[in-house]
Amino acid sequence: MWGIKMINYFITIGIEVHTVVSSKSKMFSSSANSKNPEPNTEINEIDLGLPGTMPSVNEEVIRKAIVLAKFFNMEIDKNIKFDRKNYFYQDLPKGFQITQQFFPIGKNGYIDINIGKKVQRVEIERIHLEEDTAKQNKINDNIFLDYNRAGLPLIEIVTKPTIHSIEEASAFLKALRQALQFNSISDGKMEDGSMRADINISIAPIGSRELGTRVEIKNINSINNVEKAIEFEANRQYKLIISNNKFGNETRRFNDVNNETEFMREKVSNVDYRYMTEPNILNIIIDDDFIKESLEMYSIDFKKIENNLKKDGLDEVMISHLMNEYSLFKIFNEINSNCNDSKEVYKWLCIELLGQISKKETKVENIPTIWIENIIELIKKIKTEEINAKQAKELVKHFIETNKKISELIKELNFVQINDPKIISDILDKYIKDNQNMISQYEDRSERVEKFFIGMVMKETNGQANPNVCLEIFKQKIKK
Repeated sequence: MWGIKMINYFITIGIEVHTVVSSKSKMFSSSANSKNPEPNTEINEIDLGLPGTMPSVNEEVIRKAIVLAKFFNMEIDKNIKFDRKNYFYQDLPKGFQITQQFFPIGKNGYIDINIGKKVQRVEIERIHLEEDTAKQNKINDNIFLDYNRAGLPLIEIVTKPTIHSIEEASAFLKALRQALQFNSISDGKMEDGSMRADINISIAPIGSRELGTRVEIKNINSINNVEKAIEFEANRQYKLIISNNKFGNETRRFNDVNNETEFMREKVSNVDYRYMTEPNILNIIIDDDFIKESLEMYSIDFKKIENNLKKDGLDEVMISHLMNEYSLFKIFNEINSNCNDSKEVYKWLCIELLGQISKKETKVENIPTIWIENIIELIKKIKTEEINAKQAKELVKHFIETNKKISELIKELNFVQINDPKIISDILDKYIKDNQNMISQYEDRSERVEKFFIGMVMKETNGQANPNVCLEIFKQKIKK
């Protein structure tokens, strides 16, 4: 699938992911954790690291970290401790970052992912909590700092180097994103920076007990780019090795314009961050009841969701489609809670509506509320036979173009369903009289004959006749 062509070498990948936790406030302050506020409007004295301020741990974030640890089958540390990572940089107002270097909330976990028909286990070394730094904006060679991001709650997820293909790396990130979104831990939007991936890559001769020289690629903003970055970097390292060109441990970035990794800096030595216990946060002891309560509040049973969708008549492809795109799943649930017909909802949302908006490159999360309301109304009117499927397809096209309500469009397009038996009967009589040859074939080819006459009625009425009423009347006439 991907163009990695190595002979007698294997690739090893480790992944580090930072994800912003969805919470009302920041990790250690009461400032709002909100989306895209005006620069430097969601900050207070704690975020700015002013002297004399005291951090306070966000309980909601602790609970959501427990849910993620449980998802990864991890050992959960009931003794919640924090450390200081000391370094000076312009985006770190305190001069240190509060993190969990020595006592991660979760460790020694794993997740099983499906690669085709094969199940592959990815081992997770640890997950830990920490705070984010300020955001740097470069404008006309000047750096402007936005402290809204300073102090946002982060969970860092660190895998062990047990991933050996692009497929595995991609599947792991998709499974992680699914867990974050469905359990309300994070929106997992890489394009918005809510989920940022660092990829460590090395290649070594097959049979080697030692890994090759590790190269890190920082802050990749989509799973698609992760796949491209691994492909390019693996090939780059392989070409250097077989041509006897040495390279060292280094940090690179991914350029999504030319799909190549670019040199950032060498890793000369380990930085001494002078880690120390955070003196302003006392140890927090959680018990089994707190863990149980947290799981009941946020944890989602994926198998239960999938089984319910199966019971509703959806096949594996449909279920996979919904489960792999949380924005779509939420809209599906909203519509289905009003219509209670999973197969019809899937048809009109995932096939008809998505089929139309894919031509316009509209993202699922940007689907307007009125379109959702229209799909609900559309399905209800199909069920009550106020419109037929052909009309419904036309209505989808029109409400995408106009943003008008279904009720308006039905009047404008003259799609009011004809249910009057007298009108339909009179039309049928005319076509039966003129097509006796088709009537004579009814006993041998009943379905074909029925379709023919219903088609003639639909054509005469511009698709407004109720096809079910039409069929019933036609059968009655044939029996006479």
